[in-house]
Amino acid sequence: MLRGSGIRRALLVLVLIPVLTSCWCGQVVRRDVPVPPASASPEEVVRAYIDALLGKDAETVRAVMVPETDFDNEFNNSINPFRNWISANDITIGESYTSDLCPAGEKCRRMNVTMELCEVNDGSYPDGDFAQSFGVRYVKDRWLVTGFGSG
Repeated sequence: MLRGSGIRRALLVLVLIPVLTSCWCGQVVRRDVPVPPASASPEEVVRAYIDALLGKDAETVRAVMVPETDFDNEFNNSINPFRNWISANDITIGESYTSDLCPAGEKCRRMNVTMELCEVNDGSYPDGDFAQSFGVRYVKDRWLVTGFGSG
């Protein structure tokens, strides 16, 4: 009995190691991500955007992006995260700061995001450490993401 129990424990540990130490790559699991309220901070909007990318929630991605976004490119480009990302651990979103990459008269912010990334498809970003600056713009009384790789 002890021997069978030991084998079960060893198998459980082998299954949990990838989950506890890094990404567990596998199949995409679509999940709905709530659209943040209009009062959400830039950091909260970027977090919702990232969560929606990981969850393949196209409706929320559209809702948190600036209206002039090329959604065909955002969703179908072979190197964009909507297509490739399925899992990320240790997501850290830094405090936003004023951006000078802003159309005249607009209010924009940027923030640095780091995470441990896992991909489904071949893309330009390998699994592992990932760092990117994300931008948001204040549009019609709310912060909206300016697009992936916009900075």
